[in-house]
Amino acid sequence: MYTSYFPRPEATMSATTPRPYILVGIDGSASALHALTWASAEAERRNLPLKLVHAIDYSSFGYGFNPAAAESFYVHLDSDGATFLDQAKDHVVALHPRLEVATTLVKAQPIPTLIDLSRNALLTVVGSTGLGRFTGMMAGSVSVALTAKGHSPVVVIRESGTPADGPVIVGVSASPSSEDAISWGFEEASMRGAELVAVHVWNDVPPGYVYAYTAWSRMDWAADEQQQAEILAERLAGWQEKYPDVTVHRVVAMGNPADVLLRRAQHAQLVVVGSRGRGDVAGFFLGSTSHALIHQAACPVLIARPHASDTKR
Repeated sequence: MYTSYFPRPEATMSATTPRPYILVGIDGSASALHALTWASAEAERRNLPLKLVHAIDYSSFGYGFNPAAAESFYVHLDSDGATFLDQAKDHVVALHPRLEVATTLVKAQPIPTLIDLSRNALLTVVGSTGLGRFTGMMAGSVSVALTAKGHSPVVVIRESGTPADGPVIVGVSASPSSEDAISWGFEEASMRGAELVAVHVWNDVPPGYVYAYTAWSRMDWAADEQQQAEILAERLAGWQEKYPDVTVHRVVAMGNPADVLLRRAQHAQLVVVGSRGRGDVAGFFLGSTSHALIHQAACPVLIARPHASDTKR
């Protein structure tokens, strides 16, 4: 059941494209508060409304006891959910008084709910951790599920402080699948007046270990590095002209993509990567990189979706 100032996504789909919003998962935790603070600033920059959602999954509480004997327990869950949303809205109003904010209390499973509501969202923003299933909805499994199945790009916010004036980092793979990440990276850097660091990581470690030493000794490292620099230049072609205000630093590194990006994230205000993709040279799945980042990065991580630049901006 939805209680909302916005109609359900399927109800808004018509001949006229509905105005997008920034969707935020709320569960009363400190992690969700950090996500809300980030999302409200993003909504202010983009002049978009916020949609705050809290989900109560009754089915997760119906095991091991008679639900009918604990009606007050469910009333308490509903009351807590409404309180979480009211407090979240008050927090936004205090930071951005003119921002349009809607709240939604959903009696359903959290993950399908957020996936459903992400259909009309420009971004879906969640905390990296939560209070647990008895007091809220946000947990690591939610952010992982959203990055895999959500319809909008997903931003996962960690609680650690990040520099407000740090660069935006974008992970660039050898595959065209990173195009959406590049698009989001340039746009975010432009809006924030930040520098953009485009990072391309390659790894020519041969499969297996029996002949690894021989294979490594025969490699022409200078030629390989030049080839990777050319790949990065190809991926960035045209974007600097589209965003002439953005200063771009190109980084070509050899190693594990997640490790390299995690080190860069320590001094960044945002990291942007694609949701999936296979590097033509390294053969790594970018999905594993984004998975590592949302669990370990010191700064917010934006997981770009394939349709992000085409349908909602």
